[in-house]
Amino acid sequence: ECTVKQDLINSNKGIEVTSKLKRKRLNSIVLYDEDGNEIGKFQWSLRGIWLSGCIQCLTPAELRRARAAEGPTTWSFSLKDGVVRITINEECLYEQPLVGECKEKYGKAKRFAFYDMTCENTFLYRSSEMLAGERITPTCAGACPQQ
Repeated sequence: ECTVKQDLINSNKGIEVTSKLKRKRLNSIVLYDEDGNEIGKFQWSLRGIWLSGCIQCLTPAELRRARAAEGPTTWSFSLKDGVVRITINEECLYEQPLVGECKEKYGKAKRFAFYDMTCENTFLYRSSEMLAGERITPTCAGACPQQ
């Protein structure tokens, strides 16, 4: 089991990640339903924001400017009440309500995992609302061993 279980639609905090934000390097979170079936990927960089089949846009200027001047930035991804949010320093800098099929599809998100992120990245594990899969390691961006 290489996912973290979390009720993303009802979570007030969402997923908090610390990573270096760049134009070409994507920050990627794979979203799964309760049974571990992949729903889609949330990806973003300083260039753009994507949610598989639902969102594809340029990253807003205020979000690009909010990154740390040097080193990593701590940011949060949330799907609370069917609204995609990216937050930095407790300030919501991107917000997009999901509608129709997208709201229905991502409303089933109950698990997540990181995709193609480096070991420099970390995420905040909230034991009150998260349950880590048995094979997830506490280091290296919550990745599972390659075995």
